[in-house]
Amino acid sequence: MNHSQVKEIVEKSIHDSSNYNFLVTYADGTKERKRMFISTDGFVCEFKKRSRTRGRCIGFEELWRKVEPITKDTDKVTICKRNTKNIIKYLTASGLWPDILENMMKLQQLNDEDLEYLCKCEYDEHNTFMQEHGIEHISPDMYYSLLSKRGIITINWGGAYNDWIKRGWLEALNEKRKYSMRWTVSYDNSVEYNPEGERAWYSEEYRGCGNGHYYLLLDEKHAAFREDD
Repeated sequence: MNHSQVKEIVEKSIHDSSNYNFLVTYADGTKERKRMFISTDGFVCEFKKRSRTRGRCIGFEELWRKVEPITKDTDKVTICKRNTKNIIKYLTASGLWPDILENMMKLQQLNDEDLEYLCKCEYDEHNTFMQEHGIEHISPDMYYSLLSKRGIITINWGGAYNDWIKRGWLEALNEKRKYSMRWTVSYDNSVEYNPEGERAWYSEEYRGCGNGHYYLLLDEKHAAFREDD
């Protein structure tokens, strides 16, 4: 890219949406976030760290392959890709949810434009898209959770006092036998494992209510959001 091309992108983003955040893709494929602005002399500049008023002129734009504004949807796509990658890593290691693993790997193959479309589309459009791409078991609610830090949580086993619950679950997983247990921390928590299909669940229900948050257990530490009830 040349300076004029970069300047045009930066100016348009600032003018249209007051957005100063950009993702730069270099010629070797690496990417870097930059906060950029146009100086009073008309040069593209990068803000100094922790500064909103001072910066330095950008150089070596010829080493840049692409510059794109970072919007809320861009951030969501980045988070989604990271969550999807981690779910694949955890399920591959634990052996749980082979059907979910297969479909997460299909989701991982979608390009950024497709993932951004899924951020915005309606429920019926989501389901149609997934069906056309051969992706199952990833509901709109589950996909939307992948766009945020809520997509993967750390299981609250209740500390060292309840360590026997986690050990029991791990033993059941190794021995391929059914297991379920309930305990109370800030929520009424529960885990369940069924060796048929290598399925495991984790829930956090409001105390004495029977409603709450429901997750797919990925391993002994992590769970992926499934639905609220």
